[in-house]
Amino acid sequence: MKKRGHERTDCQTKAMISYQGASIMGEVENLSLKGLFVKTDQIIDVDEQVEISIYFYGADSDLSFSLQATVIRVAETGLGFNFQKIDVDSLAIKKKDPAPEPTVPTV
Repeated sequence: MKKRGHERTDCQTKAMISYQGASIMGEVENLSLKGLFVKTDQIIDVDEQVEISIYFYGADSDLSFSLQATVIRVAETGLGFNFQKIDVDSLAIKKKDPAPEPTVPTV
C-alpha cells in the first residue's frame, strides 16, 4: 500500500472548484500540506488543472484562500487533488462584526 507524503486531517468545510469556466461546489473531506479530497458528484478527469477556493467559517472571522491543483483521483464520492503551494496573495480574513450590546431601557 502506498503511503501519503503528508498526513491528511479530516475537515468539513466548503470548497469551490473552478474548471473550464464552471464553478463546482463541494465539501472538503480531508486536507494535507500538499493535497485534499473534495466530496462532489461532479467528475473532472485525472491530470486536469483546476483552481480551488476553500472557505473556513469561524465564530469571530472567516478565512478563505485559493490554490492551483491537479486532479489525481476520481472516486464515487468525490475528487482527490494535489497542489504545490497555497496562493498566499489570495488569503482573505474577514472579521465579523461583534454583536451589538443590548440596550437597557431607562425608566
